[in-house]
Amino acid sequence: MKKLIAATVLFALNTSSFAATSGTLLLQGIVAQKVSVAVTPVAVASALDLSTTQADLKVGSVNVQSNSKSGYKLTITSANMGKLKRTDGAEVFAYTLKYGGSAVGLSTASGTVFTDSSASIINVNKDLNVSYTGVAAETMIEGTYQDTLTLNIAAN
Repeated sequence: MKKLIAATVLFALNTSSFAATSGTLLLQGIVAQKVSVAVTPVAVASALDLSTTQADLKVGSVNVQSNSKSGYKLTITSANMGKLKRTDGAEVFAYTLKYGGSAVGLSTASGTVFTDSSASIINVNKDLNVSYTGVAAETMIEGTYQDTLTLNIAAN
């Protein structure tokens, strides 16, 4: 029995002599990529007076958020290539658009792309403004004229 106790004590002493004198711990967290766009219309956007000429009339505001390390690209397109089209006909009414003071080309299906390549936190608000030359009602066919703008955002 004494030999068994002595062997157990000796084993315990030997295993503690193999214990490490230092160690490491990896701490790690993950931040998910976020790119988003939110469009807030102004009431006048759905009730434009087409008989009155407008210059840089605010029709909405856009909030862009991005934490992408490669930045983002925002694409603005128009369903009717930059024209208000009569909903039950073929007649059109031309207008121009600005995003944050910069002209937006809408005459092609690809629209206009705005790019920010910075690796920074972005949370900006920019206005959408339209301009057009008013046309007297008696020179246009009655009806509702409309266009749908689409804003898409993606990381670079």
